[in-house]
Amino acid sequence: MAPLVLKAGDKLVPFHDVKEVDISCVEYAEVTITTHSGDIYVARGFDAIEAVMAIKPSALEGRRLKWQQGAWAFHNLVGHPLVQILAWMGFKKRAIWLHDVTTPTPRGFR
Repeated sequence: MAPLVLKAGDKLVPFHDVKEVDISCVEYAEVTITTHSGDIYVARGFDAIEAVMAIKPSALEGRRLKWQQGAWAFHNLVGHPLVQILAWMGFKKRAIWLHDVTTPTPRGFR
C-alpha cells in the first residue's frame, strides 16, 4: 500500500498529486518530485530513499545502490523494536530519529 504523502524536507506532497519522480540523482541521495500542478520538490537523504521505496522499490536494486551484506539486520532487529517501544512510551520524535540513524547507508552513497 502506497503512503498518503511523500516527504521532501519540511514539505509533505500528497501521493495522489505526484506526477513524476526523477531518480537520476538517487546515488547522491536526491530525488525530484513533480506534481500535477507543476510544483517541484526535492527530497534528500532518507526522504529520497523512502520516496523511491514507496513508489518503486526495484528502482534501488542492481548497480545503483548496494548495501553491505547484513547491513539491514541491525536496523530491522534492533532499530525497529526500539522504535516501537519509544513510540509506546510517547517519544515519537525520538523514535523517528532512532529509525533514521539506524537505517544503513548504501556503499558509495555520496
